[in-house]
This record gives sequence, structure tokens and C-alpha cells, in this order.
Amino acid sequence: MKVTLIFCILMVPVMAVHAQQDAHLQQLIDDIAAIPDIDVPYEALYENLAQIFSEPYDLNRVTAEELRLLGFLSVQQIDALIKHRESFGDFLSPYELQSVEGLDEVTVDRLLPFVRVYEPETRLDKSVLKRIAENRNAYVMISQGRVLQRRAGDDSTFLGSPDQLKIRFRSSRPGDFSLGFTLEKDAGEPFVFESLWRPGFDHLSFHVQLQNKGIIENLVVGDYQVQAGQGLLLGGLFGLGKSGSETVNTLRRANVGGVPFSSSNENSALRGAVVTIRFDQNLHVTGFYSDAPRDALVEGDSTDSQLATALRTSGLHRTENEIAGRAAIREINAGVVVNRKTARMDAGVVLNSVIFDTPVQRKPRPYNQFAFSGSENHSESVFLNYNHRNHAFFSEFALNATGGTAAVIGLLSSLTPQLEVAAAYRDYSRDFHAFYANAISEGSSVQNEKGIYWGWKYRLTKYLHVTGYFDMFMFPWLRYRVYAPSRGYEWLLRIARNSRSGPSWHIQFREECKARNIYGDDPLVDVVPGVKRNVLAGTSIAAARGLTLKTRLQYSAYQIGGQTTEGMALMQDIAAEFGKLRVAARYALFDTDDYDNRQYAYERDAWLSFSLPAYYGVGTRSYILVSYSFKRMTLWMRFAHTRYIDREEIGSGPDKIAGNQRNDVKLQLRYRF
Repeated sequence: MKVTLIFCILMVPVMAVHAQQDAHLQQLIDDIAAIPDIDVPYEALYENLAQIFSEPYDLNRVTAEELRLLGFLSVQQIDALIKHRESFGDFLSPYELQSVEGLDEVTVDRLLPFVRVYEPETRLDKSVLKRIAENRNAYVMISQGRVLQRRAGDDSTFLGSPDQLKIRFRSSRPGDFSLGFTLEKDAGEPFVFESLWRPGFDHLSFHVQLQNKGIIENLVVGDYQVQAGQGLLLGGLFGLGKSGSETVNTLRRANVGGVPFSSSNENSALRGAVVTIRFDQNLHVTGFYSDAPRDALVEGDSTDSQLATALRTSGLHRTENEIAGRAAIREINAGVVVNRKTARMDAGVVLNSVIFDTPVQRKPRPYNQFAFSGSENHSESVFLNYNHRNHAFFSEFALNATGGTAAVIGLLSSLTPQLEVAAAYRDYSRDFHAFYANAISEGSSVQNEKGIYWGWKYRLTKYLHVTGYFDMFMFPWLRYRVYAPSRGYEWLLRIARNSRSGPSWHIQFREECKARNIYGDDPLVDVVPGVKRNVLAGTSIAAARGLTLKTRLQYSAYQIGGQTTEGMALMQDIAAEFGKLRVAARYALFDTDDYDNRQYAYERDAWLSFSLPAYYGVGTRSYILVSYSFKRMTLWMRFAHTRYIDREEIGSGPDKIAGNQRNDVKLQLRYRF
């Protein structure tokens, strides 16, 4: 480690940030990304939570499953809120939450931005078309960004400009309707008008949603996602993975059915229609059908038949090769979810079929002998969730037509007002296939894994919490970069103090042990355990009115094959508010020995934009985000600068930048109607 970095660690105070109006959302995202995992779709998670934040739930209509999506409410707290509403009638104000038994001051403070009480006369006193036309909760947003340095592909292979463009529109009223669209062109993609479905932008997403219209509980036409059971077949994008701050409540998935998809994350949405019919108070049936193009690498085999040898998920179409794979195959996805809900029980059946118009056959590798192969994948599952007092049991069991199986079973329990615990067992066979799964797992897919997870959260005081988990897992078959069956473990301990006023701080320890290939002088491959240890610390203070500061220290060490490498990052943040003007900035130092010790850190960005860069190598990174609100408009301007001192080139291939500096700029404007 560099002497200058260690000197700065000793000299810089450790502080943390609480932005003024959106502090809750920013802190929640920061907590979720406290232990970053490249397999978790953080951008989509952020967009989903930000959408709830901008269009809060109706406190008098919100369901237990919708509250569960937030990830920080316990079983006991959700149950207490629903019972309070049933016993005392509709809430007159969100601040009435303070009278709900079991909701402490900190929890109410976190919940308030995500709920509101709508005036009864504004709900259904007009036709839905009039409500849509007169809705004040609508916005249009335009965003442009680019890397200022020229990349290698800008002079040769990229067919479009280096600008990233995005237009987003949405109008909605929770529990009533939602409609919107998203247009996006990634950097390097050509801007060419082809048709109304491709008006120059490479990506188009749209949806129309109606809710609570007679027996139709929910209807979405356009792009959507489906989340049912515990995510073994249909997981949507709400799974929070393993979180540092919430090690109990994020374990159980919410059974919310179909929800609109408005993200710019390509190749993740279903396109068609999903509808939920409420036959009576307890019986709900959800049916969906999707016919969507998918990016793929298509090649011919020895018989001149076409095979999709890889499914591409980057969504980039900048070069001739990438454009050749755009919408190369079509995917039909259809299914039915039948579930019966009572006050305590939620049980159901899921039937799902995925059909490709071109057979999928991955190029053979030692680890992918049990990967999906063929044109059709038919699956079914049953799930059962049951609540009893302060305990919640959840489970799902899934089966492929080819014999692959998956199961998850778990329990959440509030043993005392101070102590919450969770336990879950998972067993995913090596030949189980589900393209839209999002269940708890250590690997990147719900396949080839067994594991047991224990989590806990203990409230020492009103503001001081201790959270942790221990996850023990094994992989019965080979994996990428692991050419033998293997096993491992992961544990985390986090102590945090969160307060409305006064300083807040946290310290977190994490250790993970997973096997990996190592190569010696001979052609044989050894599979040995690799142990990674992480330490994260930070504190927060309000330096003055409208001024907050945050410093975050991250350290990691990776040990494998008798060698140890290290990585470290130190980040100083400042956020200031001057009336309608807000400024957020960061200066970071990082020093990592190798890619295994890269440091991830969530960065503030424009609304509905997510930034989680990897600090890798030796250098500095800084950014400044300025936003200004005037009348119905809000303007964001962001500039980020990265400078390396250990290299003269950044990136590789067409993304390579000559030199040791990279500058990113973004301009975004939102207009609320």
C-alpha cells in the first residue's frame, strides 16, 4: 500500500452523508450495495425503489407484499401496520404510523418517504381517462452523457457517436394506473430512424397498467416482469441478495405478480401482457404471455442448422458484430400463477414455458455440460407462505420437464422486539434451468448449488443495531473457473448507529471462502480455496445546517495458493443544500494490488441513474453532482474524473483509452406536469 494513502487514512476524519430530501433512498441503496455482488442487478433495484419513492404507495391500499419489497420492514412490523388499518380504519396522515405498535422512530422515518395518504375524492371520482389526463404525478426526463476521452472504438469499430441519450416518460397513480416509455441509445450506437418501433434509439420500452378495475386486479400491456413464489422460476428484479444492513427481511421474496418494466436494462423484460384476475377475496389467477426478441450469437452447425451458441445480455449494439446479434432469436414466454391468499397464508402453483425459435446450444466447456440446451424449457412449481404471530414460513419447490429440481425453504422470526432471526435452506440441482429466476444463491444462477443461510438483527438501543449472517454452501458440479465440485462459506458482522440527528456510524466485517482454479508449471489445474476478507467503516455528521459530510474506508485482502494481495479505498463525500440548489461531491483514493481486490462504492447520480464503479489499480476518483429545481423542472449536471498513476492506458479492446485519465459528463432535465 502506498505511504500517501495510509497517511490520508490517519489524517482524514471518518464521516457519513444524509442528503436532505432523498436521504432515505440514498441510504437504503448504499446499505443494499454495502457488499457489492456483480450478479445482483443493482441498477434495476435502484430504479424500482426510486419509482416507489417518487410515486409513494397509498397507505390505505398498500399490501403486505408491496411493503415487503422495501426490504427493511420485519414480519412483525408489516403485520402490525395491516392490523392497525383494519382495526382503526383508514390512515388520516402518514404520521399516524407513529402510533402503530412495533414501528419505532427510526423505522417510521425510513418508511415515510415511500407512503402517503391520498385524498379519497381524488381516487376514483372521475373516469380513468380523465384521471390520466389530469394527473399531476407525471414527468418527462431527458438525459445525455458521454466520456470526454476518445476510445479506440470511436475511431474504428463503433458506428455511432460517443453520446448516451435517454428519454423517459411516466404518468401513474399507485393502485390505479401507470403508463410510460423509455428510449435509450448507448454510447457508440448509431442513431438511425428505422421505424416507429426504432425511432433512432436502439432501445424502446413501454407499458400501460390498470389496477383494481372490477375483477381485474392488475393488467399490464407492454414491457413487464413477473415475481411469484420465492423466485425459483419467476423472480423479477426485486431480489436484494445478501445485504449488510438487512440480513433478515430481504431473505423472503415478495409475491407481487406482474409489475411494469421501465428500466433501460435491455434483454430483461417480458413483452406482451400480464393480467391478474381476482375471482373472490382469496383466489387470484395471473396469466401472462410474452413474445420478445433476444440478442444472441447465432452460428451454423455441421448440418447447416442455426444454433444460438450464446445469449447476449449487455444490450450494446455499437459494432457490426454486436448489431448482427441484435434480436437474433425470439423468445416466447408464457405462464400461469394460481394462488390463494388469506390473512395468514399465501399458497399457489406456477406453470411456465419458455420457447426459442432457434435452438440454444452453448459451446462445450468442462463446466457447462449441464447448461440449458434445446428450444423449450417447461417448468412448474408450488409455493407456500404462512404467517403465525411473529413468525413467517416461506417455501417453493420447482421442477423442470427434463427432471431438474430446485427448492428453497425458510423461516423469519421476531423472537423479541429487539431480536429478529432468519434461516433458509436451498437445493438447486445441476440440471435445473430457469431464465428469470431470482432466488437466494451464491452463484450467478439458480443452479448447481446447496446451501444453508442464517441471519440475525439485534437492536441494542433505539439507534444501535447489530446485524450478521453465516452462509454455508456447496457446488456439486464444476463451475466457471472451478473445475471440480467445491464448497465454501461466507459470514458478515455489521454494527451500525443510525440517528436522525447527531453522528451515525457503521463498521462491517466480512469473510468469504470459495474455491478457484490455479495454474502451475504443468498443464494440470489445481482447485484450491480462496479467502477474501473485507472491512468497511464510516461515520456521519451534520457539519452545519444544509451541510453533511461522509467518509468511507474500505479494505480487502485476498489469499489463495499461499499468496496474499490487498486493496484499499478511502472516499470523502460532501453534500450541501442552498435552497433549490444541491451539490454532492466525492474525492476518493484507491490502491489495489489486483482485480480480486477491486473496490466497489455506490456514487450519487442523477435521478433514476445508478453508478457503482469498481476502483481498480492505483489512482484517484472524484465527481461532483449539481441539481437545481425551478418551478416544475429539475436540472442535474454531473462530472466524474478518474486518474491512474500505475498505467498509461485505461480499458481494453474498443473501450481502450490512451492515457491515464477518464472524464465522464452527464446532463439531465426532468419536467413534472
